[in-house]
Amino acid sequence: MTTDRNTDGGNAYHQIARELADAADARAHAGHHRLAKTTAELGLLYLELALHAPAGEHGVKAVEAAEEARDSLQHGTAVDAAATTARARLHLGLDSLDRPAAPAQD
Repeated sequence: MTTDRNTDGGNAYHQIARELADAADARAHAGHHRLAKTTAELGLLYLELALHAPAGEHGVKAVEAAEEARDSLQHGTAVDAAATTARARLHLGLDSLDRPAAPAQD
């Protein structure tokens, strides 16, 4: 299903998530299941970044950690990437909580 939001390929985070999905598939087919899982989890994080642009101190830390995790995966270190992805998720969650609540709609 295609929506107006992603008909042009999406933002940079969306494109990274697509690339990570391809990499996760390739790693799974090659039998590198731990790397495939870590790659897929990082891809899910990038989808969250694409849907909810980070803002604030924790948002910056989330993006930095996501970039560190991508770098770790490029060098084949699933443990480092998994830990850094978890740290990025934590900061993204904190970033979300730091935002003001949206006004209620009728």
